Amino acid sequence: MVKFLRTWWRLLLLVALLATAIQLFVRPPGFSPNRFLGEIGASLFRPVYESIDFLRRGISSVWSGYFHLVHVERENAELRKEVAALQEKLKESRDAVLENRRLEELLRFSTAGETRTVGARVVGHDVSPWFQGIFIRGGAAAGIEMGMAVVTPAGAVGRVHRTYPDLSEVILLTDSRFAGDVIVERTRARAIAEGMGGNLCRLKYVSPTEDVVRGDRILFSGFDGSMPKGTLLGTVVSVDRPREGLFLNIRVVSAVDALSVEEVLVVLSRPTIPFRRGMP
Repeated sequence: MVKFLRTWWRLLLLVALLATAIQLFVRPPGFSPNRFLGEIGASLFRPVYESIDFLRRGISSVWSGYFHLVHVERENAELRKEVAALQEKLKESRDAVLENRRLEELLRFSTAGETRTVGARVVGHDVSPWFQGIFIRGGAAAGIEMGMAVVTPAGAVGRVHRTYPDLSEVILLTDSRFAGDVIVERTRARAIAEGMGGNLCRLKYVSPTEDVVRGDRILFSGFDGSMPKGTLLGTVVSVDRPREGLFLNIRVVSAVDALSVEEVLVVLSRPTIPFRRGMP
């Protein structure tokens, strides 16, 4: 026993002091055995208590704030998902509204004309760097044949080049393989329109004596049957009068951006003049 006390007397003394401190200072004032000693202890240890309490409140505040931020972040993530879903639905609704408008316009245009037409949706574009063409849903099974005109309410698009049972290839009027008889709306001067790539056509065989100026509208004459009479080709963007040469150099921008068209009408009548197949 004596050996044990000699070995552990420091630890036992520390435990006794802690027990005394707890009895004197930590208990509530009403339970303190010596009120005077309790008040002294409370005064001496008040800075320590306040520091510990401040630290405790700070840790509690940070911990609560962390959980609050985690909750807010989750709510924000859910709200972002809801906003993205609503934006996608709004986009689909706008696309549907625009498509309905285009289809209504096509329907009015098709019923207003004297020729029979059939609507078709554009399903692809020619990827060749040398040719310009589109593919439409609808072919021989729908009565579509080679050489038939393809139009929109805004103007001409092109001509059917090949047909398959449920698909047709259309060469655009800006393709170098396309040619059609046209007139200047203002002066009725005649010319041959030929595709030159991009969104442009050139007018060929126009005499320098003809009155053609920038801004003139160019219409298909209907004489060769490549397009219904009066169908708009486009607007003159430049007229060059060369010092040498027999004809004017005239460029026309197409009224229809064919590469952005989504629905078209195919005129169900063959050209009045035998159609010659262009380059393959």
